Amino acid sequence: MTRRAASLIRSLKRDKSGSIAVEFALVAPVLVFVLAGVIDIGSATYARLSLDARVTAAAEYALFQTAPNDQDSADDLARKLIGLLQGEASDTAEVIVNNAASARWTGSAVTTSSRPGDAAACYCPTLVEGDLAWGPVAECGTPCTDGGSAGQFVQLSATTRHVTIFPGYAFIDGDTVATRTVLRLQ
Repeated sequence: MTRRAASLIRSLKRDKSGSIAVEFALVAPVLVFVLAGVIDIGSATYARLSLDARVTAAAEYALFQTAPNDQDSADDLARKLIGLLQGEASDTAEVIVNNAASARWTGSAVTTSSRPGDAAACYCPTLVEGDLAWGPVAECGTPCTDGGSAGQFVQLSATTRHVTIFPGYAFIDGDTVATRTVLRLQ
């Protein structure tokens, strides 16, 4: 019986037929984890690039428009720009035209509203804690404190939802991807 057991052990030591399955079982979880990370980064990048493309298209359209000279033209420009920013049901977008008119897309509807600014006035907007502060009305073309000059501006922003595969270890903060730009019309 002992010889038979020793012979069986020797034959099992020489048998390599299951080694590939064992190696695969050890490596597969690492490969799946890396693949999931690549998919997560890729989907977040796609969401960001999609938003950037819409905001860029709206900004280019705005640059070819005449600067608003009254509230009606500011409202009209805001409606046209928000039409370019509309996306999927989980997306939101906002357009502010010279602190006078705004339009917002909330995934299912567009809402417009008037703001306290003057559509024909010029401003020197600045970023304060990540938000745009329009500041007081300035004479068009006068120097601003940031080195630019006073003019009429449009703010475009858009967000979309991105659910990460690895919550808490994501490459983006929260569950949204956002982009924003401010451009000078004149």
